[in-house]
Amino acid sequence: MIQLKAVTLLEDIKLIVLLAKEIWYEHYTAIIGAKQVQYMLATLQSEEAILNDLKQGKKYTLVESNRLIIGYVSYELTANQLFLSKLYLKKSERGKGTGRFILTQLIECAKKNKKEGIVLTVNKNNQASIAAYKAFGFVLIKEQLVDIGEGYVMDDYVFYYSL
Repeated sequence: MIQLKAVTLLEDIKLIVLLAKEIWYEHYTAIIGAKQVQYMLATLQSEEAILNDLKQGKKYTLVESNRLIIGYVSYELTANQLFLSKLYLKKSERGKGTGRFILTQLIECAKKNKKEGIVLTVNKNNQASIAAYKAFGFVLIKEQLVDIGEGYVMDDYVFYYSL
């Protein structure tokens, strides 16, 4: 059974940092290279970065299955939409319907908060995630290139799910 647990404690944040390292090195090294993974973990997935996100109103949620932490999610409610910033699952948990369950929960959250839709970004070379989002009903609305410093960029597609 999948459960979502809101991140409120420093120990939860420490778990996310460890999960991020495991998931990002395993999944993203082939896509963006180990050096960019290391840079992004240090700047976007550190304890300090997550604490800052939480202070700015972003939500983080641990994903639990059979009492094991298997991933995490981060999102933000903006004026008209829910922005899904992060949805990361351990490799062993992908393809089991967990992502679909999480997206369904996020749709309910967006509806409850009277949002028009869900928007997310995904790396252009992240074919497995792109296929999953398309299968769920997300549509490609644009491409974006974001400079994240130190010569690195996020070369992403932006997808949208209308409610």
